[in-house]
Amino acid sequence: MKYYSIASYLLLALTLSACQTPPDVKQVEAQNLQLQTELAQAQNKIDALASEQARLQREIDELNRVKTVLDTEKTVRVQESSELRGQVRRFVQRQIDMLKEFMVQSDLLDYVGGELVQRSNVDAKPLLLVDMANPMPGSGTITGVSAHFVKPGTFNVQVMRPVDDQLIVIWQSARLKAVSSGVQRVNFPVSVGVERDDVIAYQFNEAGVVSFDTGTGDTRYTDDSVALGELVNVRSLRGEQDKRAYSVGVYGLLN
Repeated sequence: MKYYSIASYLLLALTLSACQTPPDVKQVEAQNLQLQTELAQAQNKIDALASEQARLQREIDELNRVKTVLDTEKTVRVQESSELRGQVRRFVQRQIDMLKEFMVQSDLLDYVGGELVQRSNVDAKPLLLVDMANPMPGSGTITGVSAHFVKPGTFNVQVMRPVDDQLIVIWQSARLKAVSSGVQRVNFPVSVGVERDDVIAYQFNEAGVVSFDTGTGDTRYTDDSVALGELVNVRSLRGEQDKRAYSVGVYGLLN
């Protein structure tokens, strides 16, 4: 009976051991093979991406090299063209200055204003004179002032453009100076463009710098000074009935 019990015990142990056997080895091997295959595919993709990245980097390096060359060439061309434009501008400016000087010396410039003669009246105080009788007959540039000065003095020149029944100051010169009496030309520091029907105004800073007659012109006047960009109502100007003509005007090149 004792041997029978031992045998029964061994048989029971083998039965239980058989019930607890590990998973199927073939299944595990198949999973491992699948994982190895996926790993190999992933590695191939990584290698392909690395190769593509290297190729793209080579293209980027080549494009950067070409860009550097083009930038260098462009810099040289820009520098050359800038120097050429500067030379052309200086040449043209010299020609303009020579032409302007020739026309001034030859008295060939256009003149717009009152006749430059000694007149019988002078103003007792500084005024802003607006020459309504001599608007610009055409577009062009004006380069200075001519006047028959009674005495030395300072003044500014303004270009006014008509807007309905008003005038707007579109340009004002720096302060100009007449150094002696008699007929003189005073150049602007820079020429200024004008349009047809623009009106010229003169702000004299001292009284009696230029003389005037009555009955032959249409120069209006005001005690007020007018700044660049301001509007002047024509009806606010005095002197319409006086019909004043002053010995002052501008000269330049008009179409």
